[in-house]
Amino acid sequence: MKQLSAIFFLLAFFLTAAQAQGVRRMLLFAGDSTNADLKTQRQWLHADSAGVVQRDIWIAVFTDPKTFRRMYDHHDVDRDEFTLVLMRKDGTEQVRYEKPVTTKELFEIIDTAPAQVIQTGGQQKKNQNK
Repeated sequence: MKQLSAIFFLLAFFLTAAQAQGVRRMLLFAGDSTNADLKTQRQWLHADSAGVVQRDIWIAVFTDPKTFRRMYDHHDVDRDEFTLVLMRKDGTEQVRYEKPVTTKELFEIIDTAPAQVIQTGGQQKKNQNK
């Protein structure tokens, strides 16, 4: 029980830290670590790790639906299937896939995200929320 509490604490800490640092989060879910789609997605991301770093992507992998039940529920993810959830830097969901996605396609989505207009006082400025 103590280990489980420590895991949840660390997960909450890292998710909060990722959001505070303004990094983009990519959440990979699968029923277990042997899932073929998960393995493929991880290989593609590893092969283009420079692109992942360049775009400030923090990757979290969840392969234990019992331990991380709340994460699966919070993101409305099937506990047995592969799911990739890409979050914007502001913490909102940008896209979701049930099959592996090439890094080229993922990076195009990130790189072509529309600019958002932020209102500050009486001024407007563009914010590239990538």
